[in-house]
Amino acid sequence: MNKKTKILISVFVIISLLSILWFDLVFLKNNGNTFKKELMMAGENSDVVIVFNSGGWGTVPFDQALDFNPIINETKELIESKNYKVSIVQYYRTQENFFAKIASLKEALFNFPDSSKVFSDRIDEFLEKNPNDKVIIAGLSNGASFIDAAMEELKDKEDNVWAIELGAPFWKKNTKSENIISLNNQADILANGKLGQIIISLIKTPFVWMYNNISGNHISLTQAMHDSGHDYYWQQVKDDITSFVNKEF
Repeated sequence: MNKKTKILISVFVIISLLSILWFDLVFLKNNGNTFKKELMMAGENSDVVIVFNSGGWGTVPFDQALDFNPIINETKELIESKNYKVSIVQYYRTQENFFAKIASLKEALFNFPDSSKVFSDRIDEFLEKNPNDKVIIAGLSNGASFIDAAMEELKDKEDNVWAIELGAPFWKKNTKSENIISLNNQADILANGKLGQIIISLIKTPFVWMYNNISGNHISLTQAMHDSGHDYYWQQVKDDITSFVNKEF
């Protein structure tokens, strides 16, 4: 390894470590405070707050999350049909830049120990001031893993907090609770741990990414890596979510 390569690696490692420190000491606190304010505002006019967690890195805005947004909106309408006032609040798990995502990897690798604690503490604080409100935390893919970790922290809030988890990766820790509905497509290779197909998908990813970008269809590596069956639609989950809502509300 030549000197230039060593310097580049050292710089990357230092910046990554500084990014992790920033994530733990600055981002989590500021993000938690912003989330708390939005929760409190939503609680002023709502009986039920749905907290939205997108898939991937957790940075896709609600109105652009075309894979999960329709399911959340349908769930909102379903609860509203029972004469509840419902609001939707988004939780961002990191920021949309390279080093923020690198810093957040530590959380994902260890089942979100710090971020899920910050998140659940904000839910706790919200319910202390709004004890009659109900909270549904909903997540897709990595977002489902995140809220599952948060539900472990919120076990004592079974009268106020529920979770909807779709397509959580096969390695996630599974929190057992009647307040959680966890749904996976049988064809979802990521949720069902079909390692051979996952490896093939990873090998194909750079080629799919290059082909699309050369063709003018600019996509991210995350989009290029999209796993087979890792799609969820309202018609697929409608019956299960309807039964869950009818039972809990």
